[in-house]
Amino acid sequence: MKLLNIIIGILLCLVITGCSRSKTSNASNVSAPTSISGKTIKFTVSSGAGGFAASGTWNLVVSSTVNRYEVIGDYVNVVNSAGTFMYSPDGNKATVAMDDSVIGKGNFYLTFTSATAGTYTADAEQSFSAYQSGSFTEIDTTADDDDDTTTTTADDDDDTTTTTRTYYDLNGITFGNNTFVAVGESGTVRYSSDNGSSWDNGTSGTTREFYEIAYGDNTFVAVGQRGTHSYSGDNGNSWSTGTWSSTNDITGVAFGNNTFIGVSSTYLTKSTDNGSNWNLIGSGVRVYDVTFGNSKFVASGAVGAIQISANNGSNWSSGSSGTSTNTLYGITFGNNKFFSVGNSGKLIISSDNGSTFSNLTSPVTKNIYSVAFGNNIFVGVGYRTVVVSNNDGSTVTEKENNLTFNDVTFGNGVFAAVGDDEKIYTSTDGDTWTKVHGK
Repeated sequence: MKLLNIIIGILLCLVITGCSRSKTSNASNVSAPTSISGKTIKFTVSSGAGGFAASGTWNLVVSSTVNRYEVIGDYVNVVNSAGTFMYSPDGNKATVAMDDSVIGKGNFYLTFTSATAGTYTADAEQSFSAYQSGSFTEIDTTADDDDDTTTTTADDDDDTTTTTRTYYDLNGITFGNNTFVAVGESGTVRYSSDNGSSWDNGTSGTTREFYEIAYGDNTFVAVGQRGTHSYSGDNGNSWSTGTWSSTNDITGVAFGNNTFIGVSSTYLTKSTDNGSNWNLIGSGVRVYDVTFGNSKFVASGAVGAIQISANNGSNWSSGSSGTSTNTLYGITFGNNKFFSVGNSGKLIISSDNGSTFSNLTSPVTKNIYSVAFGNNIFVGVGYRTVVVSNNDGSTVTEKENNLTFNDVTFGNGVFAAVGDDEKIYTSTDGDTWTKVHGK
């Protein structure tokens, strides 16, 4: 009997121990990160079909501009693409809902087995048979020279003072009233009244991310995360919040004919009182950026979307971009033409007020995020590229292949471009760039 009790005890111990080990190794103890903004994630494909690669590797390069990403393929199995996304973490799992230039709308379902790695499956709306699965791991792209911390030591009392300088990503820049104003991550505002030689800090009153900025009627207006509409009447030094209730992101803004227009993939907004109050004027048009020229607002966006308004945003009609697969990130007006840029080096131009666009021969296949006109040329900036056109926009050449910028503007004879880590560069010709601020 005693022996039987001992055996039963041993068996119970083994069972309990086994259960304990099982619980300890459960992946549910791992939490998905709250954000993938600014990360580079390597995916290794184990299977796929229906438009997805069945093997190979690819990198997901996520911009700190929250809603953008770029896929860098292995040039054998996986092609390059780009688009916008929404990231939703839940325990040790996360869903990345994508609107991609190649696969269209799809979802990647990530299961984290550690803080930086795990497995995934994917599907796409274009086909029930489209799927992919495999594993992923975050790539550390931090270089040693990018350390934000500067330490100084006082020899007289052996005290060590550590000063941490945080550099925020800049997403938008514009020019007005002899002042450049740049905006970005965590409500960051930087402004310069000496053609970019020196930069001061503005006080935005928000920690929400700004995505774009425009100038008109002695007012700067910045738009961004969770429906943010802010305005400044003192050249970017101090800001007030405009009246608007919805919480969807606003990604673009422009001024024309005493009107500010804000755009996003969800809806269009309008202010006629210099950004103080905003009204809903449209929805479902899937545009990301907007500009004004020849008494018209013209907006560009996903799957080649072009929207045109000739009555200050009251009514909108569709233009023809000539593409249904490319995402058009940026648009500008100059020399009586509308010029739009997008993923995979897409360049299109319109001479009929946005009704129809023609393709231009692009010198690059990299994503171009923004374009500006000045000094009788168009300058486009993007992922490790700067492209410059001739005066009518018909011929475009690449002038820079190392720098990455999120936005570009022109003012007072100078192009100014902004990027991550508060990098700000200036140029008069789009060819030679000088760093004037940032990490």
